[in-house]
Amino acid sequence: MAVPAHCRSRRWRRTVITGLLGLLAAALSVTPATAAASGSPGATSVAFSPDGTLVAAGYGDGTVRLWVTATGTERGQAVRAGSGPVTAVAFSPDGGMLAAADADGTIGWWSPATGAAIGSPLRAPDRVNDVAFSPDGTLLAGAGADGGVTLWNVTTGQVSGPVLRPAPPAGGGVTAVAFSPDGTVLAAGYGDGTIVRWDPASGQPAGPALRASGGVRGVAFSPDGTLLAGAGADGGVTVWTASGQPHGPVLRSGSGGGVTGVAFSADSALLAAGYGDGTIVRWNPASGQQAGPALQAGSGVNAVAFGPGGKLAGAQANGAVKVWNAAGTLPGRSVRDWIILVAAVLALALAAAAVTITARELWRT
Repeated sequence: MAVPAHCRSRRWRRTVITGLLGLLAAALSVTPATAAASGSPGATSVAFSPDGTLVAAGYGDGTVRLWVTATGTERGQAVRAGSGPVTAVAFSPDGGMLAAADADGTIGWWSPATGAAIGSPLRAPDRVNDVAFSPDGTLLAGAGADGGVTLWNVTTGQVSGPVLRPAPPAGGGVTAVAFSPDGTVLAAGYGDGTIVRWDPASGQPAGPALRASGGVRGVAFSPDGTLLAGAGADGGVTVWTASGQPHGPVLRSGSGGGVTGVAFSADSALLAAGYGDGTIVRWNPASGQQAGPALQAGSGVNAVAFGPGGKLAGAQANGAVKVWNAAGTLPGRSVRDWIILVAAVLALALAAAAVTITARELWRT
């Protein structure tokens, strides 16, 4: 039996409208995500890939996840270094390797492109609090809770030289490590507020120890090699020159929870500090003044990282990772996104009108 024309018109109209609604939903979905929440308990660490297209984050449940910076979508499957919470993540300088340390002393490394493990995990005698690649990508430094800094040869996976330990010993374990841009100095921060600068080639101290305002939670060299910053648990950020001289007064913003991490922008013009109360403060290291209002993460900040183009990421205690642009604002719709959205809405309205007119004609026949 033939289907009446008016029934055919209704089915056709429903099909067309359903398709157009799908187009509209796709247009609405083009907004770049400003936060990537994995559902994992606490984002503990964060790092940008060298080209800025990916953000790696470590979590309290032991997983490491990759996020696409432009969209906030997860790339690939989560990986695990060991059995403990992730304490640090770092990309190699060429972006071909991602290393992650966890609380049980395991350091795993993977290919960000494929998610496949690269060789066997590295093993440290105690918890590893931080990791850093040398600028030439040949060494990986691990900050040991037992007070030692271990260097591994990236090619062989073997320990390179003796474990670095200051004499007299610094207290509180090694909490953070960072290489200078030229690779000639390795800074190690300790829980008692000491920062020791090592010559990674000789394994000897490169100058006298520095003293931060409080227990060190993070260290960072400026990309131009002129400054070294230390994040203090007492809420202060101490900055030194490359020669170890104090560079202005200790930076204090009034934010609470202590400083959990520090990072310099690629042009060395900004120094970001994350705080336990959920704020991120950007400083002008040349003047010691705040550069704009504090950023509000919405949850305690465990780590910060700068990426290319001035992007700034914060790993939050609630499991989210937020990325701000160079202006300190969260990304919104671009002009291109709005054009797509408006075009989709207009197309939906015009098509719906056309369907209605056509349906009326079919009803009449």
